[in-house]
Amino acid sequence: MATTPARAFEALMHGVTSWNVPKGPIPCELLLTGEASFPVMVNDKGQVLIAASSYGRGRLVVVSHEGYLLNAGLAPFLRNAVGWLCPSPGAPTGVHPSLTSLVSILQGCGVQAQVQPEVGAPVGVYCIDAYNDMMTAELIQFVKCGGGLLIGGQAWHWASQHGPDNMLSRFPGNQVTSVAGVYFTDIYGDTGRFKVSKKIPKIPLHVR
Repeated sequence: MATTPARAFEALMHGVTSWNVPKGPIPCELLLTGEASFPVMVNDKGQVLIAASSYGRGRLVVVSHEGYLLNAGLAPFLRNAVGWLCPSPGAPTGVHPSLTSLVSILQGCGVQAQVQPEVGAPVGVYCIDAYNDMMTAELIQFVKCGGGLLIGGQAWHWASQHGPDNMLSRFPGNQVTSVAGVYFTDIYGDTGRFKVSKKIPKIPLHVR
């Protein structure tokens, strides 16, 4: 088990030689506040677009647009992410119906994945978008007890509909990921260039 952020980063990036992100989705910048959280993918503006963290006995990988979870170009990273998140070898991966096409991407990488509407045993890893506010307590408890959570979404559209006030606390995804010190923001992420780092990328210190 990769325990330190540096070892975890190595596990997440094993064999990843490029970030083949789709051009269409506009991601959001992720805000990292917790000591356990660290950046995984950073653009050349210093914005975090993929982050990882831990909470209780479990782990999270947070992706700044759900479209990145449905893109076969990111399959090597997604396979690594599920492997790092999984608490025990061979435990199945559950995928929320909102991300159905992720199942075939993971199965193509040899991951035992299936659509599962709700989080729970015997699943080791659960994948979901950041817009679901019906399972907040269950997802937090799942991670706290040792499960792995792969979650993706962006908050700029939600903020345009609901207003930016209290977005960090009210956006559905943030109600889950904030326990691990990761927040979706309403700031657009730049998709110009991404460098594959050998070590955890350095990011500017933000105070909001």
